[in-house]
Amino acid sequence: MPPATTVLLDADTVAGWRRTAPSLAQLHAAVEDLRREHPDVTIAVVADPSLKWALPDDEQAAFEDDIVSRSVVCAPAGTRDGTNAWLAAVAEAAAVRADRVVVITDRALPGLPIVRLTRVGDRFSFDLAGAAPLSRDVVPGSGSSRRRRGRR
Repeated sequence: MPPATTVLLDADTVAGWRRTAPSLAQLHAAVEDLRREHPDVTIAVVADPSLKWALPDDEQAAFEDDIVSRSVVCAPAGTRDGTNAWLAAVAEAAAVRADRVVVITDRALPGLPIVRLTRVGDRFSFDLAGAAPLSRDVVPGSGSSRRRRGRR
């Protein structure tokens, strides 16, 4: 029997992937593409609660609906050490129930296998087999846990 895989999908990363502003529609499309491409995995969509306010006004109510329906789980307010530490804790908890946990994120999370996200035509593609952990020595010690997107 193949090992059970849990995919932690960082909603902030996917909603904003290659966009100037995040899109809930893009997040939903990516999750559906992931389900189609890898129907045998468990998907957990996790988010920083501030994503709601970064979304366009017409998508904010739908984001609330996603939270209520548990399609998206947000880091609790006041999370110690921020969203990165929360994502790491979620990954650790998921590892108890799965043989393999991989993360789709643009955050620097040393030790966790990071999935490469690409777009082929109008569909997202997820390289779960090629997911590899970041080494602690390649994560810059700048104090920032997110890669810069070229904005200042």
